[in-house]
Amino acid sequence: MPAKTDSNLEIARRANDEARADFATWLMMAKLNSIDALPQESQGFFAGYRALAARGKSSEATAAETTIQLVYRSYYSRMGGTGTAPIIKTAPKARIMSDNLGGDNVTPFRKIKPTPPPREKKKLPVALIFIGLVALAVLYNYLTKGTL
Repeated sequence: MPAKTDSNLEIARRANDEARADFATWLMMAKLNSIDALPQESQGFFAGYRALAARGKSSEATAAETTIQLVYRSYYSRMGGTGTAPIIKTAPKARIMSDNLGGDNVTPFRKIKPTPPPREKKKLPVALIFIGLVALAVLYNYLTKGTL
């Protein structure tokens, strides 16, 4: 069975994604000084990464990629992939936007000034309503009792 079947490519993608996610988790756990909580296999992979990074022959990024590839091959065979693990091309790194002078692609938050709602004109002045109520009371009194 060739190593490039659809099921093997799907397994390879999942194994690669899982290896990259696990390695990022290991780095975060190393920053939190909690590597001891990892399983023995994961601790072994991370110890290999530290040894590669400590040699100084390669950069930290190269040591990380080498470790990720080792973990990927291990996950590929464990997930049931047949043959050698195919090479998965990683997504290209994000380019820095040229229009942003700061070097990052974060847009600063700008607060939008709220526009005040249009003012409604009062239909009747309050005094006119009061005079109308007094006139109704007087009219009612006059009609029911016949006197002012």
